[in-house]
Amino acid sequence: MRPDVFQDPEGSTKHAQGIPGSKCAKILRLERFHEKVAKKKTLEEAERGSWRMKIAMVHDCAYVGYELKRGLTQRGVEVQHLFFSGPSKIAALTMALKLKRVKCDLIHAHFCRSPAYAAYLSGRPYVIHSHGTDIRWGLNWLQRRCLRKAERALVSTPDLLEILPHAMWLPNPVDTDRFRPLKEHRGNRVLYFPHWYEDLTGRVRETCRRLGYDTTVPRFMSLPYESFHLFLNEFDVFIDRFSVKSYSKTALEALACRIPVISYKDRLEESLEKLTSIHERRKLVEWQNEHILPWHRLEAVVDKLIQLYNELL
Repeated sequence: MRPDVFQDPEGSTKHAQGIPGSKCAKILRLERFHEKVAKKKTLEEAERGSWRMKIAMVHDCAYVGYELKRGLTQRGVEVQHLFFSGPSKIAALTMALKLKRVKCDLIHAHFCRSPAYAAYLSGRPYVIHSHGTDIRWGLNWLQRRCLRKAERALVSTPDLLEILPHAMWLPNPVDTDRFRPLKEHRGNRVLYFPHWYEDLTGRVRETCRRLGYDTTVPRFMSLPYESFHLFLNEFDVFIDRFSVKSYSKTALEALACRIPVISYKDRLEESLEKLTSIHERRKLVEWQNEHILPWHRLEAVVDKLIQLYNELL
């Protein structure tokens, strides 16, 4: 073959117009090299199946990462879930070193604190998933830097978009196969979880006592998350937080169990009095399941997350 002619990958012969002979030879060698690489890659993929997206998920919050990992794994995404141990500063450095060695395409860091710092220090591409308490009361300089360098910022509740307007809202996922009604909630058992930033225990207990409700206010929960849906189904009304303008993940899980949820949209005393009526409970449950729950079904949330991963990769 003349030096000004080379063979393309399809097997046809073409003239290299205006290309020196030495350059043609280099092109030929380069094409043969790429052919070998492509053939090797094809063989490797045939051995292990098709290419799988690899995600390193760091830390968790309210079992959001736990649910996302389950949903992603079912869709063929390979997820390695890594957790912290020890003091936060040392743990962040240790995690950063671990992330440098992990085989992954993208890091998904839950919480814009130590997990985000570790992702940033790893030098790998990452997304930061904020869950509220990490950013709601202010951002320090390192958080801001981590957010600037992230491929994308995610927030778990829509009110957080006021703090991070360029972030994407990824609704908190609820596994509706597990969190589902096991009975009709016609009784008088009320469940309320106090928070470190909001504790209405006294007001809740007093109002419930006056209206004839039986109140449960757990301070510490040692119940495995795998059994939490059974625990929720023992109650008939759930009282969520009021100072934060969004539903908590537990409220969404109660909602999926068709338990009426009193939320930031409501007035506590007025709502508890109204929910003494079974008819009012059913109305509230139907509205919440029609307008709130569809955003949070695990399948829908995982669809949205996979779409984002594909855009970034």
